[in-house]
Amino acid sequence: MRHLGYLVSSLLLFSLFLTGCGSHNSTELGTSGGGGSGGSGGTSGGTSGGTSGGTSGGTSGGTSGGTSGGTSGGGSGGSGGSGNAIIDTGHEEAGASDSYTYYPAAYARGPYQGVVNGGQSRAVVGARIYVLQVNSSDFGNSSVSLLRSATGNPADSIGHYVRSSEYGGFSIAGDYTCTAGHQVYLYARGGNSGDDGPNSAIGLMASLGTCPGSGNFDAAVPFIFVNEVTTVAAAYAMAGIATDATHVIASAKPVSVTGVANAADLASTVTGFANSTLATVEVPRTKLHTLANILSACINSSSSTSASCTVLFGSARSNGASGAIPEETATAAINIARNPHANVAALYALQPRRAPPFMPALESPPADFDLSVATESSGNSVASLASRPNR
Repeated sequence: MRHLGYLVSSLLLFSLFLTGCGSHNSTELGTSGGGGSGGSGGTSGGTSGGTSGGTSGGTSGGTSGGTSGGTSGGGSGGSGGSGNAIIDTGHEEAGASDSYTYYPAAYARGPYQGVVNGGQSRAVVGARIYVLQVNSSDFGNSSVSLLRSATGNPADSIGHYVRSSEYGGFSIAGDYTCTAGHQVYLYARGGNSGDDGPNSAIGLMASLGTCPGSGNFDAAVPFIFVNEVTTVAAAYAMAGIATDATHVIASAKPVSVTGVANAADLASTVTGFANSTLATVEVPRTKLHTLANILSACINSSSSTSASCTVLFGSARSNGASGAIPEETATAAINIARNPHANVAALYALQPRRAPPFMPALESPPADFDLSVATESSGNSVASLASRPNR
């Protein structure tokens, strides 16, 4: 029943971030209870209230922290704090192989800063999570990997990464420095969604936007959902400057606030859902959710050779009906963004018929998968960024 546990834990983890209850000590079992207030004529009531620790694998913390009352005059005891999740500090050795094998014990260090999921109810376990910056060099170069080796993060051909834990949680706090004014995004690859085995075809993205002057997003982005919706939003925003999910460039120096920054116009990384409106215009929410549902069919399957992945990749080639076949879902989304009129019926048929994970969604095939967001004055569209880059 990992899916149910994931739903409960992800909601509690999100709550912990908003209330500042996350612990930076990976071995700490709980936080102390709140102090009680003293009654009339008495001193303040002390508390004995620490809590029992978090449960296995990063689920919600315990809340058994009762308190004892105050001294004369009678103080009321404070409430116990929420226990923090136990997080394994183990890391893989640097130079790990490029195979996207599932390692359930390789949890990220430190406090949770996000959750990787397939659909809404499936944690993606053991995914490799990279922090990538748009390259300001020539087209075709790799995005710049920002995670550092000094913190013990393992590396592969893409760069250093952290692993998502048993319930999809991950942390990137203090492990990277981005260049102020440049665009940054998260990329998750591989892992296991739904106890079906490792799936190397999983590719998910979430745009962090423009790097702040501090060089990190610790204050600006307290909690991130990385799922199919955030992937579609990032894919459509960066498609005009990307060859695939790990090769994104913008030659202007510094990179202008375009491209992946506009992913925030389409979807929220804080909620993991498409936006309903953008100022005075309407975002094509049902179409965006439909695209996310299409990706979920492959992401939540057992392997990269599943029927859903095979149809998706065959229908989302680099030139639409022809060209290179993608190997993971984030690049497939970029290809769909660049070729929104190609293979629409075949792609739409991948949307789960029963209980699609993201709603509202389209109930019949659209004419295309363009995600135009027309303004009142100009008729421009967010999807115009998805025009094919110069090669």
